[in-house]
Amino acid sequence: MEKVEEITIRVKVPRSQLALFVAIIESYEELGVVRITHPREARAEIYTSAHSREILLQLFYSLYQEGI
Repeated sequence: MEKVEEITIRVKVPRSQLALFVAIIESYEELGVVRITHPREARAEIYTSAHSREILLQLFYSLYQEGI
């Protein structure tokens, strides 16, 4: 069995978009698990695999362009 490299990505999103952000990340082909670290500041950590990193970065850019 191949060992999967795990990574953590820290993000800050607009507070009004936090629930949507979590739903997108956790449901979009199960890219990662989101943990809200500071709800008032809308800061979160995403736990994912190194393999999914590039896909997540592309998704972040698309969400940024949408205003999320």
